[in-house]
Amino acid sequence: MELPKHAVLLEDAKTWISNWQNTKVIDGMSIRAHLIPAKDVHDIFIKDKGFERYRGYNAITDEGEFKFLMVGVDADNNDIVDYDKGYYVYDMTTPCPSVCSTAKWWNL
Repeated sequence: MELPKHAVLLEDAKTWISNWQNTKVIDGMSIRAHLIPAKDVHDIFIKDKGFERYRGYNAITDEGEFKFLMVGVDADNNDIVDYDKGYYVYDMTTPCPSVCSTAKWWNL
């Protein structure tokens, strides 16, 4: 099956989320934020999907790259992931550090 742009294989998504949830070595400077292009969000989630909300999952690839995976959420707050029906897990973010804000608005 050919996946749409930014969709990740379901098995990869499961592994990467598990990697994050089971890690013991994350500190506040390891990953601070994720940059998400508005066009990608619109192209993937807004176009006739009917989602009520969106949920993001922190994840780490087997190579150690930080990810923020996104899924659609229904009115009952359940994730909508069904690859047979075109409801995918998406990776469209770039982590900080690598693309960080130079304005530190959260510092007091």
